[in-house]
Formats: sequence, structure tokens, C-alpha cells
Amino acid sequence: MTLHVFVDNSNIFGGAQRVAKHTEAHVPWPAIRLYVRNFITLIEGAQPVCTRVYAGSVPPGSEDLWQYARDMRYNTDLLRKVEKDDGRLAEQGVDELLHLKIANVLLDTDQPEVLVLATGDGSVTPYGTGFGLQAERALKRGWKVEVWSWREQLSGTFARLGQRYPGLLRVHELDPFYCAITFVKPGLYTVPRSIGPIALGTRAVNVASRVVSPLLPGLKVY
Repeated sequence: MTLHVFVDNSNIFGGAQRVAKHTEAHVPWPAIRLYVRNFITLIEGAQPVCTRVYAGSVPPGSEDLWQYARDMRYNTDLLRKVEKDDGRLAEQGVDELLHLKIANVLLDTDQPEVLVLATGDGSVTPYGTGFGLQAERALKRGWKVEVWSWREQLSGTFARLGQRYPGLLRVHELDPFYCAITFVKPGLYTVPRSIGPIALGTRAVNVASRVVSPLLPGLKVY
């Protein structure tokens, strides 16, 4: 069956950095990067793909990531972050954009196919949209839904949908593929220093690269 793939970069990238705290605790989180080629190869498998959408926010600058996604024929939808009242930058509109594009695919496709969601986000936005809601709309129409997420990022919404639509929704955890879909960007990083709860300023850490593991054949079958 044909796939329609939607990637929520903030959720996937942020999840990788959270997993790194347990898997590579010695590596500062800003050094963790997503190895896009293996990540996309994993979630697509060997099936034909009709829709490819990879959405996220800028800044920070991640042009290499977006270019790799474009090289793999993804439409990269990038929205600029906005400044909140406290001065912090916050993502705005990325999830809603993905929800809209998912809805368009469901409306424009005549026969049930496969919706692939690379996100663990099951929340509903203030505008009443959500990945879980779009997944359920697909399931009601006889579509299959494949969810790819880090374990810590995965909302219980998808497990509940899987129980309500047995055989149509499957969840795949990315954690077993961590070393194959992430890498460490070498360089000098500034990290906080502390003794217990006492902050002692910062220190510089020189981080070495880490080789990306190969994706093992036969791990992904739709």
C-alpha cells in the first residue's frame, strides 16, 4: 500500500535529545543530531510513498537537516518561532500545519492507504486539532496508521486508538534504533557545572564524534 508520511521534527529531534540523557549521558544535548537518511529509510521501509512532509521551526539553524530531507524528496515546511512575553522563542503553528496537510490527504485520496506519523504527540491544540484526532479520522475511513515515536515522547492516545481499531494502527518505538538514526556532532560545547543542587557556572567540553550504526535489514516490514 502507498504511504503518506508526515514528520514532526520538533517532537522527533527533541525526543532524541531526551533519550541521549540516558544513553549517552556524557554528551551535551546540543551535540545530538538526527541522522536523517537512516531515519527516513526506517520509517518509509520499502513501500511506495506518495506524500512526504517534514515540518519544523527555525531558528535554530539546521539547514543541513532540512537539505538532507529535501534530498530525500521531502517537502520541508518551516515556520519561524515567535518571541513570548518572557523573551523565550516558542514554536507556533507547526503542528496545526501538519494537521491541515493530513486532512487534505484524507480528503483527496479515494481509497484507504497508509498514514505514517513520525511523532508521539497526542495532545489537542488550542484550535481543536491533533495528531491523534487526525489518526482517528484516517482509521474511521479504513486507513492503516503507523506511528513512529520515542518511548518517552509517546502519548497514550495512540495505544487507546490501537485498542479501538485493532489491526489498523501500529506503534513503532524508535529507541532500539537510537545509534542508527542519531549522531554526535563534534566540537566544543559549554555545559553547566554543579555540585549536587549547587550551580557553579559553566565549563567547556570537547566532544568527539560517534559513528552511526547501520540499519539492520529486515527490521521494518509493513
